[in-house]
Amino acid sequence: MGVVLSLAMLASGCNLTAILIKAQVDGAKEFADEKGTEFADPELLGPVLADGIIQSSGYMYYVDDYEPLLLSAAFSRIAYGTQWLGYEAHRLELAGKFDEAEKVNARAGLLYASALRLGKRMLRLRDDGFDAALSGGLDVFRKWVDENFTRKEDVEVLLLAGATYFTAMIESEEGLAAAVDLPYGRYLIERSVALDETAQDAMGLSILGTFECALPEQLGGNPKLGMEFLQRAVDITERKSHSILVTMAERCAVAFQDRKLFHSLLMEVIEAGDVPEFRLPNKLARRNAELLLKQTDEFFYD
Repeated sequence: MGVVLSLAMLASGCNLTAILIKAQVDGAKEFADEKGTEFADPELLGPVLADGIIQSSGYMYYVDDYEPLLLSAAFSRIAYGTQWLGYEAHRLELAGKFDEAEKVNARAGLLYASALRLGKRMLRLRDDGFDAALSGGLDVFRKWVDENFTRKEDVEVLLLAGATYFTAMIESEEGLAAAVDLPYGRYLIERSVALDETAQDAMGLSILGTFECALPEQLGGNPKLGMEFLQRAVDITERKSHSILVTMAERCAVAFQDRKLFHSLLMEVIEAGDVPEFRLPNKLARRNAELLLKQTDEFFYD
């Protein structure tokens, strides 16, 4: 019977390795969606994400066209780069170990570049006209996006693909050099917000707010608009997502040079109680808030 089944699978062109990989990816995503925020110790998850980066690279050798795998692979690179390597780099800078911090940032930059390649891969899989749309200018690209992403179910890809553009610019050492592609990444996020602004705990609004506050005004940033985006995200999440408050402090309060706002937002995060549905991201937010408070004088001129 086993031989017959194997022959049947071969005859139908079925790739058993691919099937097993897809099943494992789907199972991991289901677990993460249901239990991913319940972990209270960020250090417990860090090594898991690092292993996941290596594992996903191996999986893509066999399955390079499975969207959930690409989503997971891109997310793990951004998450580990920003929340673990980024945190470590900031900690080293605070300790005056700038050479070591530079090496950590370089490692993170490689992850962001890899995530951006995966983001573009996802978009190409949705429609093979992606590259032509990208090279045709922003108006052509917007039309392509509008035609290929029309449902709420499309928002996850839009958000993560757009996030890879923003991370490459804001977090990478080559940030401003990557800004040439930023309008394209921004429109992916804007489209996601148009389809469902509440998706992924208002992630689209948070990204837009981060961009407006992080980019200098002479380069097109608008801190006032950024604060409005972030305030809308805070309202949607009922102030339970503390990472948004940290972003408001780090990006917008600093852009406004409002030391009082900076301090009050970070203290709100530090003194907040447990929110089960945001337990892990809030734990990370609190850790970042504590570090940012130690760097207060570096951010303000007065």
